[in-house]
Amino acid sequence: MTTASRAARIVRVIGAVLLIAAISAVAVRAGFWQWGRHEARAEAIALYEANAQADPVPLAAAVPPGAAVGDAEWTTVSVSGMFDSDSLTLLRNRPIDRERVYQVLVWFDTEDGRSLLLNAGYVPVPGPDEDLALADLPTGEVEVTAVLRVAEPDDGRRDDGATRVTPLQMPPPSLEPIDGYAMVREACFDGTCVDSFGGQVPLPTLSLGPHLAYAWQWFALALFAPAAGIVIARRGSRGDTDDAPRTAARASRRSGPTDEEIEDAL
Repeated sequence: MTTASRAARIVRVIGAVLLIAAISAVAVRAGFWQWGRHEARAEAIALYEANAQADPVPLAAAVPPGAAVGDAEWTTVSVSGMFDSDSLTLLRNRPIDRERVYQVLVWFDTEDGRSLLLNAGYVPVPGPDEDLALADLPTGEVEVTAVLRVAEPDDGRRDDGATRVTPLQMPPPSLEPIDGYAMVREACFDGTCVDSFGGQVPLPTLSLGPHLAYAWQWFALALFAPAAGIVIARRGSRGDTDDAPRTAARASRRSGPTDEEIEDAL
């Protein structure tokens, strides 16, 4: 019985150690994943700050023909061209400052022979007895200053209005589309300039988020797990030692004379 009990304890200790090792490995992997997300956020903020502080550059210089927005994201560009008013699309489910609005998306045919998707502004969602108050887009040449953005991931929605800012949810452009879009900061035409067509959609606020704190928490768990395994293993080994005196005492009691034998001897 002692050998079987000891073997069972050994198996339990080994199982506990393997479980702790698995937990530690998962914690390390999760920690590095959170660390990677922190670094990606930090790089995005650095790019945002560097490009946001720079003066506007021509669109062709920031995104040459055939290229995607990519690392040029957050660059302020200037470009001349004309609005394709027939392509106007309303972006839904994007409140601004908790106000229900439609954001105005439209293709802009640039003078270098490409189509750039513009987020041109926003208008309030009308009430039951109200009309949609869309601003008229100019029909002639327009000089636009805008901030470049990488296109959002497509969620597959079609026909019912865009839910992501991506060329894939827009009507087909008349020229070669640029992979990305731009948020209008100023549009000048007919001797006047406006900052948007409707309200100006604000640039997002970037933050590092909690990823670094999460990474340290996972790494701390990875260090704590082996310590817990050592404690469990030591308790298991002490259990074998503590059982030895009790087993010997039980054996000693069994090997002594019974009450009947003592009475016969008297």
